[in-house]
Amino acid sequence: MPKYANVKVTEQRLAELKKDQDEAVGMARYGRFKAWLHYANLKRWQEQGWHFNYLNYSGEEQHCTCGLAVPIDAEPEIDAIKWLDLDPVQVAKGHRKLPALAGVCVAFIYDFEWNAGKGVYFYKALCQSCGSHTDLVSNSQARVFENEHNEPCAAGK
Repeated sequence: MPKYANVKVTEQRLAELKKDQDEAVGMARYGRFKAWLHYANLKRWQEQGWHFNYLNYSGEEQHCTCGLAVPIDAEPEIDAIKWLDLDPVQVAKGHRKLPALAGVCVAFIYDFEWNAGKGVYFYKALCQSCGSHTDLVSNSQARVFENEHNEPCAAGK
């Protein structure tokens, strides 16, 4: 049974962190900024649908942006796609769908690249179940890939 960390970031939480930052004095203000930035980035990555090892928790486990907690010493659960050079949480099973943080998914965005010339991000998506993956595509195309793979591949079809 997968273990999950609570990684839900609300607008209220971001506002509280921003208020703490504004009220802090001296170097504490920078520390509060870093705390706010951590959660603001996590929220953005969740909205983009990007699954990756965003946190090393106490040197014991790694947390995915979806909350999946994987022990540091865990063996990869997915071997068929190891040539993609994925991080430890991306080769673990039990991811939750982003940005909802609900349900289980086997297909998700695992990488992205900024295209400065076009002023947009492009994404790479993969299916842990069948091993299919995309090259760099728009976020909407990556989401279509996820939808096409999550239900049938999660059900073993």
